[in-house]
Amino acid sequence: MAKKLSIRYRSLRPQLFIAFCLMTIIPVLSLCNFIFPSIFRHGDLGIVIAVSIVLALSGFIVIKRIIDSIIKLNSEVRSITRGELSHEITVRRDDEIGELSSAMNQLTGHIRDNMDELKIYGERTKDINSKINRQLVALNGVLQIGDLISAKMTLKDIFEITVCRLSQVTDSSAAFILLEQHGRLEVAAQFGLAAGVVTAINMPANEYVLSTLRDIKTAVEISERDHQGPKSELLKLLNVKNIAVYPLFVRARSEGFLVMAGQSPGGYTEDDEELLDVFAKQLVIAIENDYLTKKVDDLEVIDSLTGLFNRRYIADRLEEEILRAISNQRPCSFIVLKIRGLQETLDKAGDMVVGDLLRQTAEILKNYLSEFDRAGRIEYDEFALIFTEKNKKQAQALAQQIKNKVTEALEVVRTEKKFDIRVAVVENPIDGADAQALMVKAKELLV
Repeated sequence: MAKKLSIRYRSLRPQLFIAFCLMTIIPVLSLCNFIFPSIFRHGDLGIVIAVSIVLALSGFIVIKRIIDSIIKLNSEVRSITRGELSHEITVRRDDEIGELSSAMNQLTGHIRDNMDELKIYGERTKDINSKINRQLVALNGVLQIGDLISAKMTLKDIFEITVCRLSQVTDSSAAFILLEQHGRLEVAAQFGLAAGVVTAINMPANEYVLSTLRDIKTAVEISERDHQGPKSELLKLLNVKNIAVYPLFVRARSEGFLVMAGQSPGGYTEDDEELLDVFAKQLVIAIENDYLTKKVDDLEVIDSLTGLFNRRYIADRLEEEILRAISNQRPCSFIVLKIRGLQETLDKAGDMVVGDLLRQTAEILKNYLSEFDRAGRIEYDEFALIFTEKNKKQAQALAQQIKNKVTEALEVVRTEKKFDIRVAVVENPIDGADAQALMVKAKELLV
């Protein structure tokens, strides 16, 4: 019973009950004195009143402490609701208010821990998204380079797009391609390098600096840890903190290097090196494709549009016929026919119309060829014919007939500007001793 009536008992209900009892003593005693005036002796009344006041004040103090704790708890909870999760409730009591304070602190701690976990998760998600974005950009760059290779774009265009994309996806300050040219390494394409740096790299005086790359067989990174030798000189030349180099091997032969340079003190990551590897392999494919394309072009002898021979074949065949004519002491004539006005027609009428005109001209030329004669298209608007066993006079007569036929065929096409058909006839050895001389002479006569 004494424990239940103790103010220090761990419960609000007994405390409130005791406080209520203490605060109601004065009204109860006053009521009793009013109803029973003789219950208190006159001398004891002052003592009773004094004791009653003390007890009532004690009850008031108990109530005030409870209310102050509730107000303080409410104020600190409001601070937490404003986002101050690091704030801790400082109300310390052994009753339900203290338990509520402790529970709120635990709840706030759990929320704070969850927020920290969410923050870490958000940072990880951001890193993952960043990596995915980089990979998508890299994939887009690789696909773009692949499309350029398929479209047979020039190596220069492919090189420039490659270094640009590589620099972007690896956050490098610069990227460039070094190729073997005339026994030296020179910049073939670059992104982010100052003009003065490119000039310095290509200077023969820096051959010693670039010599550090010649022995590289696999991807390597050069950083500020390389304090001596040409490697450190290369860092100074490029004014960077780290360099990643990937050799370009085509058919087991080193053609050059793909290089990216940056200012990151930590150097390049494994992801960066993997991207360098991917772009380098694309470059190798482009270089090899260009090599094979040139090989095919060297073997190709037919003009795809007209079906006639191309310039390379005509030049080689003309040289052969000149040698045969000299050996057999027989004539060999060469005719060049030029159609002026095709470019204007192309601009106004389009490729299909001009293509039809060129094919019609080719069919006319074929009608004048013998078994040993040859005809070809040597320029966009120029045709050539090799006539064996015909001297210059005979070739001139044929040239006039061909000109008339071509003119007649082209007059059918309605254009704002008429075509100007010109022919030139040359003969070996009168106008030239070899194929090159005859072709140059014919070109002069067309003017």
